[in-house]
Amino acid sequence: MTAQLDGQAIATPPEDVEAPTADLSNSEATSVKYGSSLTKAEPYGTEAIPDAERHGHPRSQFTLWFAANMVLAVLVSGFFASSLGLSIVQGLSAVAVGSLAGALVMGILASIGTRFGVPQQVQARGPMGFFANFVPVALLTNVSAVGWVAVNTVFAVLALQELFAIPFWIGSLILFVFQALFAVWGHNLIHLVNKIATVVLTVLFAVITVLALTEVEIGAAAPSSDGGGIADWVTFAGFFFIYVMTWTPFASDFSRYLPRSVSKGKIVAYTAGGGFLSLLWLGSIGVLVSSFAGDLGAVEAVAELTGSWAWLAMLTVVLSTIPVSAMNLYGGALSLLTIRVPVSRTMGVVITALISFGITLLMQGDPYGSFYDFLSMLGYLVVPFTTVLLVDYYIRTRHHMTEAIAELDQPERKISWGCISWLVGCLVSALFWTTPLGTGPFAALIEGAGDVTYFIGAAASALTYLAIHAIRGRNNDISMGCKNHSLAIVAPSGVDGKEDEN
Repeated sequence: MTAQLDGQAIATPPEDVEAPTADLSNSEATSVKYGSSLTKAEPYGTEAIPDAERHGHPRSQFTLWFAANMVLAVLVSGFFASSLGLSIVQGLSAVAVGSLAGALVMGILASIGTRFGVPQQVQARGPMGFFANFVPVALLTNVSAVGWVAVNTVFAVLALQELFAIPFWIGSLILFVFQALFAVWGHNLIHLVNKIATVVLTVLFAVITVLALTEVEIGAAAPSSDGGGIADWVTFAGFFFIYVMTWTPFASDFSRYLPRSVSKGKIVAYTAGGGFLSLLWLGSIGVLVSSFAGDLGAVEAVAELTGSWAWLAMLTVVLSTIPVSAMNLYGGALSLLTIRVPVSRTMGVVITALISFGITLLMQGDPYGSFYDFLSMLGYLVVPFTTVLLVDYYIRTRHHMTEAIAELDQPERKISWGCISWLVGCLVSALFWTTPLGTGPFAALIEGAGDVTYFIGAAASALTYLAIHAIRGRNNDISMGCKNHSLAIVAPSGVDGKEDEN
């Protein structure tokens, strides 16, 4: 018999016939070789996590994403409130709205990852196509991993140099060794480190918060008491939204081990809650002290704010970098495996770390300008990509999970219409870009609205996907991929192809 996935016939065996199982199925493993062990390095790469290996509680997503966003880069983002002329109320509300919107998207993607049991990068093969997916993975997930590790490490080394007279390259090397070790050991250790970091960083940043707020005049957050305009508010809120969205290509990497029976609502709540609270906390502190920071660099500003306790603040900045960078190195290694670089996950971590190390050394001269330009450009490409993943799941695959999982391991699906939708979104948004690479021909049209380029790209991708889906609905000869293909599959353990309601 056959099943239909968006006009594509996929053969499924009769109930009394044993069929071969697709590589990404989840039914063959009955023994546990990893589980919740902390004494073993993670043995899995991009393959689906067997049900026997599934473990954990959704609350682990809270500590994971709380610690991941307790970094200096978030506080630095808050500094932009003053330069945009926003009042305190405007700045704080923008941080809250932008962070919450991004955190909810993260939560939804993390919950979807539990159903698939594979990294976010592999899930993208569904709408993008097996080989066409190489393009966004290489441009977004690999670049994002390498770039974020570099950005956070630069800040950490600058803080380390406030404590010790140490050459930049040696400080970077020391941090990369620790970050890479955690990433190599893998999923379980990363979760443990982030649980510990949640407690430690909460205490340390609480001290920094008290010290910082006693040193500044809160009412002087903006040069004008009238505050900025709506365009400035939108741009600032978008900055925090994009900060979170750059995490979305890795959202499922750390939720794929959760049991299939876990409530999706709880995963969304814990993931979004952890990320939102840490972003709101540090982003708000950045807003409140933004006028004090002035032309000071982020590290220098924090040192000035904390006075005689600057040593503690610098230590906090250094420690906060290790868990988040380990996550990025881990995700970068999975990205290399997804685009079929012939290496092990361990070697993937090493390669990502070496590239990041080189970029870190290049960024040390201008970490702040590089940070803003990097985040903006990455956001313009990530948002259409994430939009396609979400639209594809809710429109096409969530009611056909058996077939959706099987198609992820079909190299013959070289390119799919989702990739076209992503490219259209990127190209349309490029018409409105204002970047170091150039200004789009229609950029002037949105000057009064703020930087809404991200949302234009998202809308273009979504509309393109929906239009193609509607056409395919009337003409089943137009399949998701270039051709119709059949695949004999058997449902993975615990996957019934239906949307669960929990």
